[in-house]
Amino acid sequence: MSDRITLVVRFRISESAKKGFTAKLQDVFTQIVKEETFVEASLVQDMRDPKSVLNYEVWNETPESFMKDQMSKAYRADFEKMIVGLKIERTPAWYSTIAEWKKA
Repeated sequence: MSDRITLVVRFRISESAKKGFTAKLQDVFTQIVKEETFVEASLVQDMRDPKSVLNYEVWNETPESFMKDQMSKAYRADFEKMIVGLKIERTPAWYSTIAEWKKA
């Protein structure tokens, strides 16, 4: 598949929920890294606003194929339930690469 997307999801998480959120996300990523179309991911925290956490994922997918093929995976269900249960705010955004730079 030649399509490459970057999915950036901003989460707003209370300090009391952050440890459980991070642990559950690590569990999910033990499965995600095995997916054929997965490229890379990172989880970063805003240094000025600890409640703001960004999940950055790169996939060889389209947004449509990602939603159909990846979001339906059984291993994602507990994570999705946790987000709803803890009322964690989530704002996803899709990006396509227009330029790249890498260290030589």
